[in-house]
Amino acid sequence: MTGRRDEDGPMEVAQQAAHWFARLLDDAATGDDWLDFETWLAAAPSHQAAYARLEGLWVELDEVADAVAAALDAPVSLDARRAARARPTLSPPAPPRSTLSRRAWLAAGAGLAASVAVGAFTIANWPNSPVETYVTAAGQTRQLTLADGSKVWLNAASRLDVRFQRGARRVQMADGEAVFDVTHDPSRPFLIDTGDREVRVVGTEFNIRQRADAFALSVRRGLVEVRPSGAPDATPTRVPAGQGLSHRKGSAQAVIAAAEPEAAFAWTRGQLVYSAAPMNQVAADLSRSLGTPVQVADAATGRLRFSGVLALDDKDALLRRLEAFAPVRAERGPGGVVLHRR
Repeated sequence: MTGRRDEDGPMEVAQQAAHWFARLLDDAATGDDWLDFETWLAAAPSHQAAYARLEGLWVELDEVADAVAAALDAPVSLDARRAARARPTLSPPAPPRSTLSRRAWLAAGAGLAASVAVGAFTIANWPNSPVETYVTAAGQTRQLTLADGSKVWLNAASRLDVRFQRGARRVQMADGEAVFDVTHDPSRPFLIDTGDREVRVVGTEFNIRQRADAFALSVRRGLVEVRPSGAPDATPTRVPAGQGLSHRKGSAQAVIAAAEPEAAFAWTRGQLVYSAAPMNQVAADLSRSLGTPVQVADAATGRLRFSGVLALDDKDALLRRLEAFAPVRAERGPGGVVLHRR
C-alpha cells in the first residue's frame, strides 16, 4: 500500500487511510511502518486529505463513543479504552476485557470513521491563532491538551510558546523538557523549535530536553525528524522508536544512538535516571525538580560522574540516597543545598 494509485476512488483511498490509521495506532507499529506510511501519504493529495478527515473524525467519535460501541456490538470497556488513549504513558495499559483485541477495536473504529468521513465529514480550515504560553515553575510539572488534541507533559522549569496556523502547528521551547504525543495532521505539520534544532513530528510519542546548550531527543513510539533551525530545506535526520539524538548548540554534528525511552520518560513518574551523568547536571536537575537550589561546591565536584535512579518523593530522603551512591556530601542550608566532594 505504498505506491501511487491515481485510479483509486474516494472509497478505496478512505479504506487505505483506515488501514494505516489502525496499523499506526497499534503498539507493535515499527519505524519501517511509519516510513511506509509517509511514502503512501506523499503519493497523492487525496491520501493526505483522507487521512486528515479520518484523524479529525476519530476525535469527534470520542464524544459519541457509547453509540459507536453499541453499533459495533463490541463489549469493550469505554473507560479502559479512553485510559489507553491517554498519553503520555510509561507502560503499556492493561488490555480491556473484551472479545475484541485492541487492534480489532481500532480497525473497526477506523473503518467506521473512514466510511463516514468519505460521505459526511470535512475539516474546517484552522484560523491563525494567537500565541499560547505555558510555563512551569521549579518543582512543578503540568499536563496539557492542546487545541488539536495533542498531549504534552511539561517538566519543571519549562516554557512552551504554541501557535497554530493554517499551514503548521508551531512550538517554541528554548529552555525546558517535555513529553509530546502529537495528533497526526498531514496538512499541518507539528514543528518544535528549540533555538538550534527544529523537530518535525512524523510519529507520535517522544521526549525532548533542551537545557542550556544541550539538546536531547528520545523516541518511544513512531518516527521524528530533526534538522537545524531556520533550514527547512536541510536534509532531516530521522529518529525511529528506540533511538535517541543528542546535539550541542553550535556544533554541526548530532549523535544518534540506541536509547532507553523509559529512562528519558522516568521524570513523568517521579524519577530521575542517570548513566554516567556529570554531577553539575544532576544538581541542575534537582534544582528544577525539587524547587530548591542545588549546586556543586566547585568544578571538580561538578565533573564527578553519577549513575543511578533518584526518586523525587522526599527531598531529604533523595539527598541521603545521593550521598549513599555518589562520592558527595550534601550540605543543607537556608539558601539551598551545596554538594561537596567527599
